[in-house]
Amino acid sequence: MYSRFFWFILFFLISPFASSSTLHVQLSDNLPSAARQNINAYLGSLPENDTERTAFVFAAKKQALNALKALGYYRAEITSSIDKNLDKNIWTLGLVVVLNQPTRIKQVRINLSGDALEDSAFSDIIRKVPIVSGDILHHGVYEQFKTDLVSLGLERGYFDSKFIKANIAINKNLDTAEIIVHFDSGPRYRFGEIKFNDFDINADVLTPLISFKQGDFYQQTSLQNLQNELDETQYFSNVVVRPETENSANNILPIDVSLEKAKRHQFNLGLGYATDTKERFSFGWKTPLVNRYGHRQETRLSYSNINPTGHFIYSIPLSHPNNDVLQLQTELEKNDYGDLTSRFFSFQVGRVYLKDDILRQPYLRHLDEEWETDSVNDDASYFIPGFTWSDIDRDGPLLDPTKGFRQYYNLEGSYEGLSSETSFLRFNARWKYISLFAPKHRIVARVELGYVIVDKNFEEELSPSLRFYAGGDQSIRGFDYQSIGPKVTLSEGINQGKDIVIGGTNMVVASLEYQYYFSNTWRGALFIDAGSVNDNDKLEPVYSIGPGIHYISPIGPIRFALGYSLSEETPSWRLHFSIGAEL
Repeated sequence: MYSRFFWFILFFLISPFASSSTLHVQLSDNLPSAARQNINAYLGSLPENDTERTAFVFAAKKQALNALKALGYYRAEITSSIDKNLDKNIWTLGLVVVLNQPTRIKQVRINLSGDALEDSAFSDIIRKVPIVSGDILHHGVYEQFKTDLVSLGLERGYFDSKFIKANIAINKNLDTAEIIVHFDSGPRYRFGEIKFNDFDINADVLTPLISFKQGDFYQQTSLQNLQNELDETQYFSNVVVRPETENSANNILPIDVSLEKAKRHQFNLGLGYATDTKERFSFGWKTPLVNRYGHRQETRLSYSNINPTGHFIYSIPLSHPNNDVLQLQTELEKNDYGDLTSRFFSFQVGRVYLKDDILRQPYLRHLDEEWETDSVNDDASYFIPGFTWSDIDRDGPLLDPTKGFRQYYNLEGSYEGLSSETSFLRFNARWKYISLFAPKHRIVARVELGYVIVDKNFEEELSPSLRFYAGGDQSIRGFDYQSIGPKVTLSEGINQGKDIVIGGTNMVVASLEYQYYFSNTWRGALFIDAGSVNDNDKLEPVYSIGPGIHYISPIGPIRFALGYSLSEETPSWRLHFSIGAEL
């Protein structure tokens, strides 16, 4: 002790006259990584000036010994030394460590009392206790186990829980340790009355969001789920769900739900660009809560030269405001399908409900569409019942998943005798798979199928929006937007005799892309796309290949791709640009 005090005084006296030096810490080469990491953690940040360096050197040996004791090495020995290189202005603190015999756990006694004796969650945590006889004593594991017990108690409503006893008895002579933990959970609290603050919305709209009832055992996850559900409705700008521990009685815990109403009208403006549709300007207007019955509306207007759209959705809650709603939709759209320019109006009534993470949507829609090319006009009207089924499963970040699978199916049709121009049955399916199969290596595969059953005599009379096309950023790169499909020859108009693309009743498109991450924000890509669109069952595929570069931005990947259209008579390169998540 006196020698350590002497060195401390000596360093203190010398330091004011010494220039600031760099300090390095050198540990024994053969030291296990766990011991090395713990010593560095206990030593903390290296000193930045002479005064700090003096204190650091003085305390280093003691801190290192404490770090080793935490790992069960109570007999460890450390020899310290200081090497000063005045020419390079560097000090090196050497710590030679000899671990010696570790302290091993001889006996573990875990006792549980209180209502938790009947709780399977506590049975599981004790059965899986990471403290085992014969293992080297690890204070961190012991402390974490105690923390886990307390956390589990709070999560499951044991608010009076405490440790009756929790200690480690060390026998330094035998290098053994005995661990005793007695945790008394006390009583388990139950949910009491659920109280919402005054709010202009019917109670039966919010009641389906509550997954528990008064008298159920308390669980923190139930409160978190309620908060998430309330946030998801978009009715509120702020949601706080908390137990009123100060008002509890007889182990009954009232729940207070504080809600702040969202802005009645919300507006947003957008500006975007994609190779297929060029510049796009958008305007959005949303009313999260139209009335006390939980109705909401969303209106979006989007303009581009190729594909201007207007979309209005009015949602009415049915059994659940988030997972089961009746939707009334109106859509106006102009689009280029092959060589046809189409304008349509659609009104749709449908139910949208989510169950087991699968979105289902039965609907009825009325479609009025007119189209033209070279002054040749046509139009059609349909009454279409349909059903959509979709599911997304992903792992990792939302905008850049490490693994994921998306599937989408749509079946719809019409009957000529029920206010429809033509009888048809239309099926469309899409799949997309993503996998980070090795560090920095990722694949993205997608497939799309389409099939329309329609009388051969009426194929060409089917509306463009009901036919299939390929080509473009999200289809077969290297080809123009929706430029792939069957053609017909114009029999009239100023371009009489010209072949124009009108789309087909059968479609298959597939793509495989390999991606390599240069960094967390940049990746390169190589892809091959293929597909066929026709009016018969004969497969006549076209192909494209090319490279790409992606930037992972906060709003999603920004993708540039250079597609080479192998199947054209005069193959050419085409640049594609798109923004957004891949699933």
